[in-house]
Formats: sequence, C-alpha cells, structure tokens
Amino acid sequence: MKAREFSLSQIKLLLLVLLLSLLSSGCTLNAFEQAEEVETMPTPTPDLAPEEVVRIQLESLRDNDDSNKGIEAAFNFASPGNKKYTGPLTRFVKMLKAPPYNSMLNYKSAEFDPVEISGEKAVQRVKLVGADGQSVIYIFMLSKQTEAPYQNCWMTDGVMVEPTRELPKGQA
Repeated sequence: MKAREFSLSQIKLLLLVLLLSLLSSGCTLNAFEQAEEVETMPTPTPDLAPEEVVRIQLESLRDNDDSNKGIEAAFNFASPGNKKYTGPLTRFVKMLKAPPYNSMLNYKSAEFDPVEISGEKAVQRVKLVGADGQSVIYIFMLSKQTEAPYQNCWMTDGVMVEPTRELPKGQA
C-alpha cells in the first residue's frame, strides 16, 4: 500500500476542520488543561510510612466536600479487616458524619505525636481542633499488610477516641 502524502495546506485544512468540530461539540481549547487538573484519589503504596498514611487520611477528611471525596480517600486507607466492620463506603460516610468522628471533618488544626512502630504495627496519637473549636484526641492504629493487593502497605486498622477532660479556658 502506497503512503499518501499531504501538502501543508491540506494539513492546515484538516486541523481547522478538527478544531471546528471540537468547538461545535462543546469542547473548549483548554480541555487538555482541564484533564491535567483532575486529581487522582490517594491510594496505599508500600513507600508510604504510617505517619504519612495518617496525614493523608486526615488531610482528606479536612478537605471533605459535599461529594464526600475526602471520606472516600480516607476509606481507601482502611485495612481490609477494618473495612469488614466499617464498610461499605456508604456506612463509613455515615460513621464519619456522626460523633465522635465528625470532628475529623473540616477540622481547624492538628497536632501529631510521634508515631510508635513495633514490628508490623504502628500507633499515632493526633489532637484535632474541630470546626466547632472543640479538641478531640484520636489514636490511629495501623498495620503493615501481608497480602495482595496491599502487601507491605501501611493501612489503618482502627481509630479510637481518647477521653479528655479539658479545663475551662483560663484555668491551668
């Protein structure tokens, strides 16, 4: 089969027709820029340390919106064992929107204690100041997974709330 050669004017005409068809179909010239802006959902990888997993989950929850993408991102880092008790995602969303976990959503600030690692287990304590101004301490328990598809990934097995008794402001 003989290769067909196109002149420069024919190529320009083809490009103009293509551009006009894209514009008439509702596409914009910045469609490629928009595609680049699409963020991918964070997922567990073996190169993430336990404290990075906790930060990713909490930052996702802090930035949660009406579509619950932040909660979904946090759910991605729940271990398979955790998901058996907290899943599916719709149940996880309800759980995070109710006390005591709702303070994780759109919180104001976070203080991270150092992570404690013992073999394949890790624990990290985090103090959050919720959107309502109240402080809540959460204890994240993680484990390094041993089975595919998450082999060697740190994932959250559970989150407990540490009871606190704060003194009224001005009393130390």
